[in-house]
Amino acid sequence: MKIEVLSYRVRKIKKNDIRLSIELCIDMLTTGSMRTAAIVQLHPISYFHGKVPEEIFGLLFLSAIVYTIDRSVDRAIYSVDGWSREFDVDIRIPEYSKFVLVRNEINDMLSFLTGDYWNCNFIGDATIKYPKYKVHTDYDNISQVRLFSGGLDSLIGAIDYLASNPKGYLYLSSHYDSYMKGPKSDQDGVRKALISKYGKRIKYREAVMISPELSKETSCRSRSLMFVTLASIVASYAKCDVIIPENGSVSLNYPLSPSRRAACSTRTTHPVFLQNYQYILNKLNIGISISNPYEFLTKGEMIQNCKDKDTLMQILPLSNSCGKRNMHQHMFDNSSATHCAHCMPCMYRKASLVGEKDKTTYGNKLETIFIKRDGDVSNDFFAMLDFLKNDLSDNDIKKELYIAGMSRFDNIDEYVDLVKRTRAELSKMLKAENSLLINKYMGWV
Repeated sequence: MKIEVLSYRVRKIKKNDIRLSIELCIDMLTTGSMRTAAIVQLHPISYFHGKVPEEIFGLLFLSAIVYTIDRSVDRAIYSVDGWSREFDVDIRIPEYSKFVLVRNEINDMLSFLTGDYWNCNFIGDATIKYPKYKVHTDYDNISQVRLFSGGLDSLIGAIDYLASNPKGYLYLSSHYDSYMKGPKSDQDGVRKALISKYGKRIKYREAVMISPELSKETSCRSRSLMFVTLASIVASYAKCDVIIPENGSVSLNYPLSPSRRAACSTRTTHPVFLQNYQYILNKLNIGISISNPYEFLTKGEMIQNCKDKDTLMQILPLSNSCGKRNMHQHMFDNSSATHCAHCMPCMYRKASLVGEKDKTTYGNKLETIFIKRDGDVSNDFFAMLDFLKNDLSDNDIKKELYIAGMSRFDNIDEYVDLVKRTRAELSKMLKAENSLLINKYMGWV
């Protein structure tokens, strides 16, 4: 479908809430055209205008445009194969001519990230009138920027840095979508707990809101591009690196079955995406480094290696890892739980905490999910069971990683070993449940 960026408009909602509206026209093919907009809370980022390369603002607005398109077009209706959509986008952004030079790399990155077919054409500049800002010191003396989602991994990442660098100042970079309130409340709660422990060494501003005007699609796999770009703006100003704290199992997201290579696999922190993003930063002369120091650790290994495990376990219940947190109608054992227990992020979390005093509340026991096998609630669970039942050789794993675009990675054997340890961690969780039904299904009794 053909999409055009129409205009940039700045609107004042209230004194400290000034928003940029990037208006889009989407040709919906058989159903006519649709107007929507990317809404960017401009006030928090206006501080950096003129202090960081203009290209990084272009990258941020590109990410907002992509996110809005992603959220505005329903996959179930407009996909060409049940998942992938085709987007042909004419884009106006600051320093657009620089983006023309990396157009192919950007399209490849977006296609890998979302599983769609992207054809972005950079056709013109965009002029934005940035609001005045109040001078403050929130961004002074920052020694590192880390993505902060409110999840368990970002909590571990923050603790690891602060416990290992007693004089360091850590900036927690966050984003939120006004349609999805949960992550912001998670971020607020975890951040307050960290501040009570580490005080002024925590640097932050309120999470930046970037939302689509319309919300028709919830897969939102493009969100990570905004997340990392917001962090990149702060890091560019502070002249430091961006750290993405994510366990290697989720980052790699090895597919549970061949049918899940695209549709059911997030690529938010996948090594291929991060490599592509770093390449684009370099080509745009944005001199910062993006890395994930946990890319070869399972979630359980992150917990065991945490630099201050006592603090982690105290704050842990405030973090949230659930991908289906609002689906309380599918929480059969505890309808008020914070975690469903049947999505893969929940299962990774539960597996990582076997043997620990896990104060997370889960909506389902594993045996309940097993019994509900004919419903949607059990799809991920049975895919995981079948994945763990299959014998996989190192070559089998390596071939799957090559299919995912990792043939150029020299350290492929480290990723193979990660997959094997991830399987062992998930199997340990199943055995700890001690369910006769599950054990019989797995062939363990």
